[in-house]
Amino acid sequence: MTETAPAFTKSQIRRIMAGLMLALFLASLDQTIVATALSSIANDLGGWESLSWVVSAYLIASTVTTPIYGRLSDLYGRRPVLLVAVVGFVIGALLCAAATSMPELILARVVQGLGGGGLRSVSVAVVGDIFPPRERGRVQGYLSSVFATASVAGPVLGGLFSDYLSWHWIFLIDAPLGAGAFALTYFQLRRLPKPQRKPVIDWLGALFILLSATPLLLGITAAQRAGSFLAPLPLFCFALGLIFLAALVATENAAAEPMLPPRLFRTREFVLANAVTCTASMANIGLVIHIPLAFQLMAGLSAKDAGLRMIAITIGSVSGSFVGGQLVSKLGRYRIMPVVGAALAATMSFTIAAVGLGHSLGFDLVSTLLLGLAFGASYAPMTVAVQNALEPRDGGIGVACMFFFRLLGGAFGVAALSALLFNRLAATVPGALSGRALFDAAGPEALAGAFAAVFWAAGAVMLVNLLAALTLRDLPLRGR
Repeated sequence: MTETAPAFTKSQIRRIMAGLMLALFLASLDQTIVATALSSIANDLGGWESLSWVVSAYLIASTVTTPIYGRLSDLYGRRPVLLVAVVGFVIGALLCAAATSMPELILARVVQGLGGGGLRSVSVAVVGDIFPPRERGRVQGYLSSVFATASVAGPVLGGLFSDYLSWHWIFLIDAPLGAGAFALTYFQLRRLPKPQRKPVIDWLGALFILLSATPLLLGITAAQRAGSFLAPLPLFCFALGLIFLAALVATENAAAEPMLPPRLFRTREFVLANAVTCTASMANIGLVIHIPLAFQLMAGLSAKDAGLRMIAITIGSVSGSFVGGQLVSKLGRYRIMPVVGAALAATMSFTIAAVGLGHSLGFDLVSTLLLGLAFGASYAPMTVAVQNALEPRDGGIGVACMFFFRLLGGAFGVAALSALLFNRLAATVPGALSGRALFDAAGPEALAGAFAAVFWAAGAVMLVNLLAALTLRDLPLRGR
């Protein structure tokens, strides 16, 4: 992108931000709204054995295409690429709503994911085109709040639609929301600067991005199901992904206009910021999945009550994102937020591991609230760090890589912590995974030990995160 951007009025900026937040909400909502509707989908379409692919198909398709969208937005401009992503997403959603069998639905989720991969990365890249780095922290705080809001609204809306309308509405709702995002993007982003030279597309690099990332994500999914990263299928997927990754590195080093420019990974702050984002996502998403499970198994809460208790961590995440973003803009520095966030997240993870959840409502709410604050404070500043460290021409691919590593880290964290939990249970109580032995005398003790191991592991990950955050250089943010 060019470095000269036109000035926007406050009214125009508000409309632009409304469109970007709507696009982000769409992409984030569809990762969570399906969860509470899965049983209704399976009852209607059958295919219980392939039900998990309704979630995995979208996640994999949206993740592997994220870097490609980011680079294309650098070459062709943000507006046309974002419009294509919105259209693809809505078409996929309508195909999902019209599906009459599980294979049709899974294929439609792939189409929807191919559009969803561009909604997040390109929307955040637009912020870099409009606001100087000093102001982006404040704006990123608002955008990070959208992710947290969608994580709560998704399961609630999915349950309501399934109970009172039908599961088809979890996809039909994307049509009006997508139309609004398209209209705001179409009219409000026309004044954004466009690249001045004719784009050259590195199609071979794009192919190797898909061929390397897809097996890695499939391997993580397979490891989660097998309960081990050393099972034959995960090992085969990881080996295949690494082979194509080596081919990707060789291709990009030789390409004149690489899809994934090697110069990005020679920028110290870019690498460290992605390491912070990836490890924070490993612990964050892993715990968000396992904390409600702990509430249900340790405290005997229903799924609804466990979900309600999760509101505390969501409030903390939204507040941490907002306050962290505001402080970055006010101070003009970003390093302090991930450092404090990592230290707090590690401390609370270790505290929960020692005390356990489900014994006290007050402890559960306060500890998860502080966890949310810690994770929320870590994310928004890293987006600013990435954009501040890179040249404007790499703004789109830089942000896209950050989202890619964030999603990859989250998927790995869920799989690793799940494998740890279930392996500990299986090793401690024979027959525990069948559910029959979980509630006898040995069962509760085994559950407490297994969940403690999960939180000890999450805390250890956040210590690695803290080390990465401490090695960041606090580069001054450019202009207000």
